[in-house]
Amino acid sequence: MNSKRDVLKKETIIIELAGIAGAGKSTLRKAMMQRNENIKKFPTPAKISYLPTLYKFISQWLPLHLKEYRNSQWFSSLEIRNILYLDTWIPYIRNKSRTKKEFFIIDPGSVYWLSSLLETGPPITKHPRFQSWWKEKFEQWSSALDVIIWLDADEELCLQRVHARDQWHDIKDIPIQSGLTELKYFRNSYAKIIPEMELQHPVKVFYFRTDQITTQEIVNKIFSENNLWDI
Repeated sequence: MNSKRDVLKKETIIIELAGIAGAGKSTLRKAMMQRNENIKKFPTPAKISYLPTLYKFISQWLPLHLKEYRNSQWFSSLEIRNILYLDTWIPYIRNKSRTKKEFFIIDPGSVYWLSSLLETGPPITKHPRFQSWWKEKFEQWSSALDVIIWLDADEELCLQRVHARDQWHDIKDIPIQSGLTELKYFRNSYAKIIPEMELQHPVKVFYFRTDQITTQEIVNKIFSENNLWDI
């Protein structure tokens, strides 16, 4: 996929890793950071930074829920967290001006947060006001990102990988078929969101099938883009 932005002109490069659980994002992030010491995991805002956004979230959506969706499901704690991330991280990213070129990796990031609300959120997410808010966040994040590295693989393989590793993941706590359904949903959602981001905004997208290529081969292909990584 073609680049539409001269990233050499920017001092802070924001790289988002996208892919369903088990696609290999953490493994790739570690490999990239080992390859280039200027690549760092994005420093998350302090917890206190979320308080204004939390207040805004409650004042914006709770009255609407009580008025029109009182008898339906409210946002889950995970969905609230994702909304806070989508709202809080944009100004935080914009304030990250640097005197030297640096690369920050976000994993997970906006693609996952937006997807978690797109179709499986509570009924209030279908309201025109929320749909407008979602589109606004989509536009903001699409404009803020410089690179998306999209890792993909079949749901069955990814679920096997998740169950085989020691780290806890919430997908381990649900039935196998439910886990496969969740992974399929996110794969389909990413297939809609990421191409739309690339179409509408100057973000460079890499796409790799991790069931067909090794992590080291992915790293080599990414770093062959000299105009992106030269410092």
